[in-house]
Amino acid sequence: MKLVRLHQGNPGKLLVAALSSILTCASPAFAVDRDLFIKLSPSVLKVEAFNPDGSISIGSGVMVAEGAVATNCHVTRRARRIELIKSGLRWAVQSQSSHLRHDLCLLYARHANVPVVVMNSSKLKPGQAVTAVGFIGGLGPRFSEGSVKALHDYDKGMVIQSSTPFNSGASGGGLFDEDGRLVGLATFKARRARDDYHFSLPIQWIIDQLEADDAIPVGPLSAGAPFWEQKDEQPFFLRALALEASGDWKGLLDVSADWARAEPANAHSWVSIGKAHFHLDQHAAAIAAYRKATAIDAQDAEAWFQLGLAFADKGENNEVEEVQMVLKNIDPDLAERLGAAALR
Repeated sequence: MKLVRLHQGNPGKLLVAALSSILTCASPAFAVDRDLFIKLSPSVLKVEAFNPDGSISIGSGVMVAEGAVATNCHVTRRARRIELIKSGLRWAVQSQSSHLRHDLCLLYARHANVPVVVMNSSKLKPGQAVTAVGFIGGLGPRFSEGSVKALHDYDKGMVIQSSTPFNSGASGGGLFDEDGRLVGLATFKARRARDDYHFSLPIQWIIDQLEADDAIPVGPLSAGAPFWEQKDEQPFFLRALALEASGDWKGLLDVSADWARAEPANAHSWVSIGKAHFHLDQHAAAIAAYRKATAIDAQDAEAWFQLGLAFADKGENNEVEEVQMVLKNIDPDLAERLGAAALR
């Protein structure tokens, strides 16, 4: 999988891109729940990182402890100076703590007087509503609403895959639950021909980094790429997405089989196996794989959705209706999409 910045573009490829300038939203911020806007906006800041070559990297950050702002290291890793901006006020960052592989940096600014968010370390569920908040070219915070699509167990945390759209400038912005509690940091997305996958770092990584007590003065960080940029060491879920996007179904089957052997209790591996079998016209094997996924995790909406599509392709309408009833309780949007697909 070729890794590029979003603005470079590469049609037909799966692009895993850092988010470095705007958070997209279907409607202006005032169209979103006003109480939620008022609650979350004060804790999200603009991050400006001044690099040795004279360029400025712009991202977002969230106040997670007194004087501590969480953001992505791909925003700040080259910086010789970092500043936080909110409502016309500007604070210099004195030090930062980093975990480069997690793409997580904590910026410490002594005088930044911004409300601290409430963090929610409870396990999220697919279908749960989430809101992303980040900066739009420095003009102000922008909201984007969606839901959790999948949770990927990786390195002692659950990387969040959501339908909440965000683009460049949102790097380091907050992902919040319906109660306004921070659940992750908007970080990167994988682009396909028809869909974008949006990923946020898990809250547990932030909690662990706050306990690290390893802050150093601001300056360029040592070389090191985040996990999602490491082509040869990417987690299985990203490798599978790349193969799916390129239509390499035999490759997807091989990687997904390795994934299932490495993580036998991971339902997502069986969903990927099912997709590979389906596109290789091995429908019975696809249905068996999807059923295995739903047996592992009965709340996996994607597994049920793909199972329903496989039944629809075979004209088994009774089975489609049964799957749709299950999906209505997990992810109503996917249930509606399945119903529409079955009519075609």
